[in-house]
Amino acid sequence: MTTFTDENSALGDLNNASNSTTVGLGVPVSVGVILATIIYLICRDTGAHSIGIAIGLVAGMVVMSLCFMSEKERQMLTENDEACVSQQDPTVVKTGNGLWLKLQGLFLVSAVPVFLGLVFFGDPVFQLYLEAKGAYSF
Repeated sequence: MTTFTDENSALGDLNNASNSTTVGLGVPVSVGVILATIIYLICRDTGAHSIGIAIGLVAGMVVMSLCFMSEKERQMLTENDEACVSQQDPTVVKTGNGLWLKLQGLFLVSAVPVFLGLVFFGDPVFQLYLEAKGAYSF
C-alpha cells in the first residue's frame, strides 16, 4: 500500500506559483477560434445560418461553463497548512460569477471577431474545406 509523507505529496505541490487563481487566455480563446471556424464552415456549406450560429454559441458557452467548473474544483483544493477547509480564509477561493463571466467574455471576444472575419474574408478557408471534403469523400 502506498503511503505519503505529507498531505501535498499525493496532490503535488499546491503552493507553487503555477497554481494561481487566475484564468489563462489559452482555453477560451482557442475554443472561440476553433468553434467560430467550424460554425462558419458548417453554415457556409449547409446554408443553415440561423440554427448553426445559435448551436455554436450555446456549445461554446457550455464548454466555458465546464472550464469554470474545473477551475472552481481546482481552486477548492486547500492551499495552506490548515487541517480543515472550514478554517481557511474564505477569500482564498475565488470562484464567483466573475470567473464565469470572464471565461464567457474571453470566449465571445475571440469567437465573434473570428466568425465575422471569416464571413467577410473566408473564401480561401472555405475553398480549402471543400477540397479536403472532396478528397475524403468516397
